[in-house]
Amino acid sequence: MNKILGVLIALGLSSVVLGATTDNEIFLEQVGDTLTLTIDQVGYGNKFGGTIVSGAVATDMLITGSSVTFNLDQIGNQNQLFGPITLDSSAIDMVFTGDSNIFDWSIGSTGSADSLDLDLAVTGSSNTWDFDLGSVATGESLNYDLTLIGSTNVFNTDIDYDNVVWNWEITGSRNNIWTIQKEDNQSMIWDFEGDDADIDVTQMDEDQLLTVAWDGDDADIDIIQKSGTCPSGVTSCSGIINIDVDSEDATVTINQKDSTD
Repeated sequence: MNKILGVLIALGLSSVVLGATTDNEIFLEQVGDTLTLTIDQVGYGNKFGGTIVSGAVATDMLITGSSVTFNLDQIGNQNQLFGPITLDSSAIDMVFTGDSNIFDWSIGSTGSADSLDLDLAVTGSSNTWDFDLGSVATGESLNYDLTLIGSTNVFNTDIDYDNVVWNWEITGSRNNIWTIQKEDNQSMIWDFEGDDADIDVTQMDEDQLLTVAWDGDDADIDIIQKSGTCPSGVTSCSGIINIDVDSEDATVTINQKDSTD
């Protein structure tokens, strides 16, 4: 078993490449700007952040900086990803391939988290994803793209950002998707294909757009959209929902209202 513990990077113009094989653990603390971080983890039971298997105390994945390029490719089953990051003007590209993986991750747990470009690609089944964006620091400007291929995945996402464009493409059956979006100017575009999906969406604050295209049977879709309180000088705050469903035995519930209702 290989372990990388307490990696500290505190200089700009840095480039780090970490590679691993099987049953590996990486614990990373990074402070600084203009970093290029590339990590490939391949094998069974790999871990990035969290508690060491032996029970010893270790640093989680802590990444702080701006103008950071972070590329992570994790391949295998029963892998884990933990840890908070705080980044501005940065790009994150993550690829996960495998089954029964656990991801518990946050962006903006402290400080700011503005101008982010986030691309996630997940291929596999029975994965659990708990993702908080702007969990403490409300962020400005997020472009979030997700491609999910697989079944029986659970995705929980909490977004606290202004000016969000969110594109999801999900293919597979029995996926459970829960998300809440806070702050204003949210654009969510989802394309689903698969049966027995359970989808819960909540959008809050002014100027929300939700577009959902779904092709599959026996789904349960619940949508709550609150247009929010208009800022000073604005007389109307919009909430728009577009849904295209091609399904049998589906249940769709929509609750659209002003924040005062």
